[in-house]
Amino acid sequence: MSARTSAKNKSKRNRRRHRTIKRKQRKIIRFVSAGFLFILLSVIIIHFVRLRNSVFHTFDDSEFSDKYFVRGIDVSHHNSFINWEQLRDENVTFVYLKSTEGMSHKDRNYKSNYRAAKTAGLKVGTYHFYIFGLNGRRQAAHFIRNSNIHSGDLIPAIDVEHSRINVDSRNKSSRAKMLTELKNLEQAMFEHYGKHPIIYTNKDCYNAYIESEFPDNPIWICDLHQEPTVARDEWVIWQFSHTGKLAAAADDIDLNYYRYSFADFQQLLMP
Repeated sequence: MSARTSAKNKSKRNRRRHRTIKRKQRKIIRFVSAGFLFILLSVIIIHFVRLRNSVFHTFDDSEFSDKYFVRGIDVSHHNSFINWEQLRDENVTFVYLKSTEGMSHKDRNYKSNYRAAKTAGLKVGTYHFYIFGLNGRRQAAHFIRNSNIHSGDLIPAIDVEHSRINVDSRNKSSRAKMLTELKNLEQAMFEHYGKHPIIYTNKDCYNAYIESEFPDNPIWICDLHQEPTVARDEWVIWQFSHTGKLAAAADDIDLNYYRYSFADFQQLLMP
C-alpha cells in the first residue's frame, strides 16, 4: 500500500470518526434539551395547578374559614339574580354595592339592590368606581348625589383599579394627575360624610398609587391567591374570590372577609 493510499484511508477513518462524534454530540444535545423542556413544562404545570387550587370559590373551602368570621359580598349590575334573604342563611353579614362611576355613570341596579339588602338585614355599603384623572370633586358630587349613606350603613368606598379606561401609566405627569384627583375625591367624600372612605384596590395599584399616599384610609385589598401580604397592617377587608359560589346567587359573585371580630366591625359603620 502506498503512502498516499494509506494517508487517504486514514483521512476517511478520521472523517468517519468525526461524523460519529458529531452524531453523538447531537444526540446528547437533543437529550439534554428534551430533559430541560420536560423539567420546564413540569414546573409550569405545577405552578398553574397550585394557582388554580389556591383560588377559593366558597367561604368554607378556604383555609381561612376558621380565622375570619365576618363574611361579605360586593355587587354591581353585572351580577344577576340574588336571593337577598337567603344570604343571611349563608352567614353573609355585609354587602358593598356599586353606585356610580366617573362623573356621570350610575349603576342601574343600585337602588333596588340597596332596598333589598337593607330589607334582608344586611349591613350595606356603597362604592364609587374612580376614573383616573377626571375631576375628583365632580366625581364625589356625582357619588353623593346618587348614593344612600345612612347611619348604620358601612362607610363609603372608592374603587381604585386598572381597567380598559384606567390604563396603567408610568408617565409621571399622568400619575401625578391621577393621584391629585383621587385625593380630591377622597377629601370631598371625607368632608361630606365625616369618615375617610375605605379604598378598594389590588396589589399592583396599592403599590403604584395608594401606599404612603392615603395613611388615614382603611384598605380593602383584592388578592385571589393568598392571604394579603401588601397593606399588611392596613387592610380590613380581603376580597379573595371573583368566582364565588353561593346558593343565594345565580352566578359567580365576589367574596370577602372582614379581618377582625364582629365587635370591631362596628368601626366600619356610619355614626
